[in-house]
Amino acid sequence: METPHEQPSERKGSRPAPVGPVRRETHASSLKVYKPNQGSFVRWCTAAGGGIIAVAGANFLHEQMPRLPYGDLTSVKYLVPVALLLIVAYAIFRLVGRNRRVVDFMIATEGEMKKVNWSSKKEVIGATKVVIVTVLALGAMLFIVDIFFMTVFGGIGVLKVDILGKLFGTGVES
Repeated sequence: METPHEQPSERKGSRPAPVGPVRRETHASSLKVYKPNQGSFVRWCTAAGGGIIAVAGANFLHEQMPRLPYGDLTSVKYLVPVALLLIVAYAIFRLVGRNRRVVDFMIATEGEMKKVNWSSKKEVIGATKVVIVTVLALGAMLFIVDIFFMTVFGGIGVLKVDILGKLFGTGVES
């Protein structure tokens, strides 16, 4: 028990509070990955998607280089897209491998994906059949209602064009 005149740091078994600024651990290498064994599937897929976009962007830039000043030079035509690829690759690494918030989000995403109850192939095929039959039935009903309205509006003279004749081949062409 602590007496009123005793300081908290003088209690038995307690450590004194650190004095001065708290030092954070620094990594020896800037290429060290944050939590390397967690969320690896989501991280690799994200990096691959970013890489595909980067390659497409570099290819587009390579194709557009002749339109730019000094773009006809072979060294510029190849070095600029390669430099873009290297910059984007480093940015992807920093985002997917080092950014704590993004990495923690990806780890949580992979954890949630493992909890998902995926439908079986049989369930997916059955649901697809239901959707196709429903869309076809709805399309047929709308076609019948549309024919009905064309007939009614043609009969009262609002619709001046013989749409039904053109649809079914009984209309007279002028």
